[in-house]
Amino acid sequence: MVPFQNFKYRPNPIYLTSHGGFYGYLQLQSQTALSVFKSLAKETLIYGLSYSAGRVINFLLITSYLTYRIFTREDGYFSIYQDLYFYIGLLLSVLTLRMETTFFRFASDENYGPGIYPLVSRLVWILSLFFLVLVFLFRAELLDFLKYGDDLGPHLMLASGILVLDVVVSLPFAKLRYDKKPVRYSWIKLSSLITNIAAVLFIFEGMKWLGSGFDPARLSSQEKLYYVLLANFISSGLNLLLLLREILPSLTQADWSPVKKILAYSWPLVVVTLSFTIIQSGYTSYLKYLLSDDPASNLKASDSLNAAYRLAVIMNIFLTAFQYAAEPFFFRHSRQTDARRHFAALSLVFIICCSGIYLATTLNLDLFSRLLGPGFRGSLYLVPILLMANIFSGLYYNLGAWNKLTDKTKMAAGISLTGLLVNTVLYLILVPVMGVEASAWIMLIVYFLMCVLSYFQGQKHYPIPYDLGTMVLVLIGSVLISALTRSLLPEGLVLRFLISNFVLLISLFGLFKLILKAVRSEQSGAESGK
Repeated sequence: MVPFQNFKYRPNPIYLTSHGGFYGYLQLQSQTALSVFKSLAKETLIYGLSYSAGRVINFLLITSYLTYRIFTREDGYFSIYQDLYFYIGLLLSVLTLRMETTFFRFASDENYGPGIYPLVSRLVWILSLFFLVLVFLFRAELLDFLKYGDDLGPHLMLASGILVLDVVVSLPFAKLRYDKKPVRYSWIKLSSLITNIAAVLFIFEGMKWLGSGFDPARLSSQEKLYYVLLANFISSGLNLLLLLREILPSLTQADWSPVKKILAYSWPLVVVTLSFTIIQSGYTSYLKYLLSDDPASNLKASDSLNAAYRLAVIMNIFLTAFQYAAEPFFFRHSRQTDARRHFAALSLVFIICCSGIYLATTLNLDLFSRLLGPGFRGSLYLVPILLMANIFSGLYYNLGAWNKLTDKTKMAAGISLTGLLVNTVLYLILVPVMGVEASAWIMLIVYFLMCVLSYFQGQKHYPIPYDLGTMVLVLIGSVLISALTRSLLPEGLVLRFLISNFVLLISLFGLFKLILKAVRSEQSGAESGK
């Protein structure tokens, strides 16, 4: 049985009046439908400005700084840095138990009340404490498994501290999202990111001017990695301090009676996130074991690929901002009778926006490549493939909303495990043949497969009228425009820049017209449904 299917939505005229239309200048009159767009657009914009501003600054000052100034010896430590953060991301989904999504699901149900937040918080705290004890007791075995060497023990403990701090603040951040407080969410996130950047610059540029005798130029790559992690640990600690107001409500009495139902809902989501993280970020670990040389040499061979992946972060900025706003949005609006039409229109707009980002990045790849150190540009030709793979990862998120809304999270786990299995098999088959390049193609193939599986399963259990034809045409058109333009560009950086961006402006205008068409279509559907 689909939850809320017998619920009859009655729009509140005061709410609708106060939230207006999405494009006011179009003078659209269907406030019920378009207020939904405005609400999501506003939250995505705020999340996007904070997240994108922070990530762009972080990318410019950290990724560029790391490849130009820190890991200059190309000795594999940049890949170790990336590998550590892969495991942080992987374990983040385990230790949080996906309680952010679970909180959204049960907090929106009046049968559970305010006791849900303290309960899910305590579950996360208990698991985090258990994890820290295990890491401390078995740190030597973990280092042997990771192939880092025994001298990286302090680095492992610092990375574990970063992970646990991020786990503890995950639910307070989720509460801010659910309570529709994107501004507070955003300034805390930005404060943490700026602190991280400032700490890195202070350690490697500022301390030598204080007469302390500290000289970054004499540090080994191992010592540099430690200080980069220390800067992140400091910024994560700041998050904890700034979120005390949201942490205090979790200390109130918890109702443990629904714990079995909560865990039954959340554990498949943990599987989903684990699979997603391995597919998205596990390439360094796969290559570390599957390339033909020893692990240290394989990590070194992956340095330029890691840089290309980080350059593709431009797409991830939009995807993350959209997802932060969309997840609580889906739950808040799932009870409306026209919710499915809203979800279809939003998915189309999502694809159009992603295509614009794809074109902006690929047509200016020569310019963006200057953000990386000269020794890290060997895999730039893979960036278009990685960007398209990221688009399908975001589309999979949209197409998979049905399993959360219908409580069929086990089916989502099945799709994710299928994707993970295919991902592993393809690595075993393709890496010996294609080498490092296989990673990008594998990610694209696996995400496309997961989108197909999620779409057909979703149409059985929660049918949504997606405009697949337009979505496919937009994606194919973007790839063709980018490929043809880049293949025909003349020599000369300035001339290439001018021609590429002329094509980009024309393309963005066409995509903008498609967005307006989608909004008008949504308005027409809302009016005909009255």
